[in-house]
Amino acid sequence: MYFLYICSALLPVILILIYIYKKDKFPEPKGVVFLTFILGCSTVLAIDYIIPVLDNFGQKNFRGETYFFYDSFIRAAFLEEFFKFLVLVFYCARHDEFDEPMDAIIYGVAASLGFAAIENIDYVLKYYKEPSFTMAIVRAFSAVPMHTLCGILMGFLITLSIFEKKHNFLNIFLALFVPVMFHGLYNYSLSSNILSSYFADIVLLILIIRTYFVFKELKKAQITKKTHKKHYIIDTLDVSKISILILSILILFNYFIGFLS
Repeated sequence: MYFLYICSALLPVILILIYIYKKDKFPEPKGVVFLTFILGCSTVLAIDYIIPVLDNFGQKNFRGETYFFYDSFIRAAFLEEFFKFLVLVFYCARHDEFDEPMDAIIYGVAASLGFAAIENIDYVLKYYKEPSFTMAIVRAFSAVPMHTLCGILMGFLITLSIFEKKHNFLNIFLALFVPVMFHGLYNYSLSSNILSSYFADIVLLILIIRTYFVFKELKKAQITKKTHKKHYIIDTLDVSKISILILSILILFNYFIGFLS
């Protein structure tokens, strides 16, 4: 019976990944996409190791809205998007097959859905303290698409940072910052007393609209197979700088929320 619950958790992940993969006019090697997906799954190992530390810190230092903000934006959104970002930057973007803008979308979705697959199984099996098909259905139309859409935006912005000749560092920063903010807003609206839970639907709608145009633009550019020159390589120093910068911004927002509440 547990097998059926696990299948229900994985089904939307698999269907979305296949759908996005089929939309690529010049498909990436299945082995590379699959490994990206597995690396996305493996981010859970690092995240689960760090989460107890962040939980302990949050419970000691924050209350009410500041805790909800911390839990949504730092403990969840930043931590999860950061590790997906590492997969894209240090594996996918350096792979020889990563040679056109659409590639980043495929790999961004694969890495995001890798994490979403493991998270979904955990929720479906344990959230109600017993397996739940209802949870699988709810997340199939909420959290799983949210992870997918954030992966598309992250991949698109990484594309701009690597294949464009200017604003490289800004686009790297946005490649992590934008998904963190959308992911954080989505989570925060579901726990906050300030925002309505319906705001999560607005976040999803905005993500759908934006990613639709991103996908349409990149698909339109795929008239013929063209290898793009990489003008910029994202290094460890870049990742360190933007991580510190984004965390600093989130901490300032957290104290601002505390002031308002």
